[in-house]
Amino acid sequence: MMTGKMKLLITEFEDFSQEAIKVLNEKFDVDFLETFSRANLIDRIHLYDVIFIRLGIYIDKEIIELGPRLKYILTATTGLDHIDVDCFEKKGGKVISLKDEVMFLSSIPSTAEHTWALLLSLVKKIPSSFESVKEGVWNRNLYKGNNLKGKKLGILGLGRVGIQLAKFAQAFDMEVGYYDCEKKETSFVGFNSPEALFKWAEILSIHIPLNKNNVHFVNKSLLDLLYEQSILINTSRGAVVDESYLCCLIRENKIKGYATDVLENELSLNFSNHELIGLAKSGYNVIITPHIAGATYESMKMTEDFVVHKFLEIL
Repeated sequence: MMTGKMKLLITEFEDFSQEAIKVLNEKFDVDFLETFSRANLIDRIHLYDVIFIRLGIYIDKEIIELGPRLKYILTATTGLDHIDVDCFEKKGGKVISLKDEVMFLSSIPSTAEHTWALLLSLVKKIPSSFESVKEGVWNRNLYKGNNLKGKKLGILGLGRVGIQLAKFAQAFDMEVGYYDCEKKETSFVGFNSPEALFKWAEILSIHIPLNKNNVHFVNKSLLDLLYEQSILINTSRGAVVDESYLCCLIRENKIKGYATDVLENELSLNFSNHELIGLAKSGYNVIITPHIAGATYESMKMTEDFVVHKFLEIL
């Protein structure tokens, strides 16, 4: 039984759900990390029983060990690669997240919408043509795209985002195929292996979780099955793709394009030297966004409210 209010820190509070803050203030002594940085979090972590984080800082062993009072980490995300979960749980801590909250997550459309935006932008060459116009060039012949109607969309991982994406594809009269490690009852074309899916698809979208078994799941063997007019979309996690080998394929024009919202080790990268970013700067058909697929006002409010209520139920 709690004898006093636990201290809770919200590390990234810009546009944080006001409803969630109101609920938390009733139960906890709530603080905010006014200047958001790893150094400031390290300086203050020892004061708190609970932290509510987003994706800006990797909560590693150093931070965890500097927080002897820390019992709970709240995060309104499904992926947990921004937390050293094993280390925290070994210390007796508990992570409260959206992982496995299937029914609730089915109401969140933001990642599927962003995936579709990346797909359209890549196929229709929207970013590069816009940059050309800004430079004073008006030449439609440089940026001919393709229709989506009749194209084969392969979905690697038919979870809630994959299913949402498949419905978008149906509205565009595309063929939809998928591979998932679990059997699904759908009208879409199911494949018995990822290899079969990669051989079939013209557009391949990745929607598998990052875990120790899925690091570089999309590896040389799978990537080599794509043909030269294929495009690849990733709004999962950067580490599920062998980015180094993918860059080789892009450079050699053995894949038509890559659009991603995520990069491997994105919280500790030197972006000025990143190979994929370099390819994008050099005019290859590469689009990269800074992990914003879930970052809509509506979805962030809904997920933050959900995690707060889930936490209170656990307590």
